[in-house]
Order: sequence, then structure tokens, then C-alpha cells
Amino acid sequence: MSNILQQAGAIPYQTAIIANAARLLKDAKLLVDHERYASAFALSVLALEEIGKVVLDLWGKPEASPKLNKRLSAHVKKQAAVSSLLLAESVANELGEVIMNGPINDELVERVARFMHENKSGRFHWLVGIGAVDKTKQVALYRDDWLEAAGLSAEQFSGGDLEELFERCRLAVAAVSDQRVMRVGKAIYETSFKKLERAG
Repeated sequence: MSNILQQAGAIPYQTAIIANAARLLKDAKLLVDHERYASAFALSVLALEEIGKVVLDLWGKPEASPKLNKRLSAHVKKQAAVSSLLLAESVANELGEVIMNGPINDELVERVARFMHENKSGRFHWLVGIGAVDKTKQVALYRDDWLEAAGLSAEQFSGGDLEELFERCRLAVAAVSDQRVMRVGKAIYETSFKKLERAG
């Protein structure tokens, strides 16, 4: 793991943050082994946010406008950094050759947009963008009447939810060392902020 971070230009405190994310994931795994899925989910999202903190640092902390900064919590920004990176990694893996070697035309743009909309990373990015991941983390931690009235409870989590989240964290750490993916991820992150700002 430290080799990956060194390749990405991480400095010691960023490596320490990723080590903390690994610790949180280890603790979450222990909770999964004891079928404590809700708490494991919350810890896993915290680990994802730690990874996002490092990604934002490596990107030079791109910022949204002050209006949007007030609307999005620091948690969602860190989650969005990871989801943007994962979406970039998926696009690069699936369509990299076409993007690098093919003509850039309306057909290519449509193909990339469709891929981003239809794949798992694209759906995860959308869920982060609407605040669903952050709200789900809260459902895992807190018990409120309004959550129960909406049919949401900590009992809804499963081991499958956690395996996906563990995999996302692993892929995000690995993607940090790929400068092309980092550059595309930053562009997705910044574009997503502008899109959210127009919607608000």
C-alpha cells in the first residue's frame, strides 16, 4: 500500500490517513464476522472518507463555489472524490483504448455517457451525489422516529453491502497511483460540482 501511495506522490501524513482507513476497514471486517453489519457499514464509509481526504489533497483540494460549499458537507465531498476516482477508473478500464485511439465525436461522447450511467461506479457516484451514502451511514449509526417511519433501520444491512464497500475502498487506493485516472477523476469531481450547482 505505501508503494502505491509513494508512486502517487503522497507525503507521510497522507500515508498515515490511508493507514487509518485500513484500520477502520479491519475493524469493519471484524464486525462483519460477528454479523454487526450496520456498524461495519458506518466504519467502512468513514474509511472511504479518509481515502477521499487523501485524494482531495493529491488533487490540490479542488473547491466548489461558496454557494455549493454550504450545501455539501465535508463528508459528501470526500465520498464524491472517491466515487469520481472510481468512475474514472471504470471508464479507463472499459473504454480506455477507444478514448485514447478513436475519434472524439458525438458517438464516443454518447458511449462514454451511457457507460458512466449504466455501470456500478456510475450508480455509486450518483448515490453519493444525492447524499444517499451519507444518509445511509446515518441510518447505520442513529435511531430516529422519522427513519423508522420511512421504513429505514439498521437491520437492513447485509454482508453483501459491506463486501462491495470494501472492494470500492481497495480499488480507490489502487487507483491513486494511476495519474491518468487521477486526472480524469478530478475532472469528473469538478464537473459533478458544477452540475449540482446548476440543479440547486
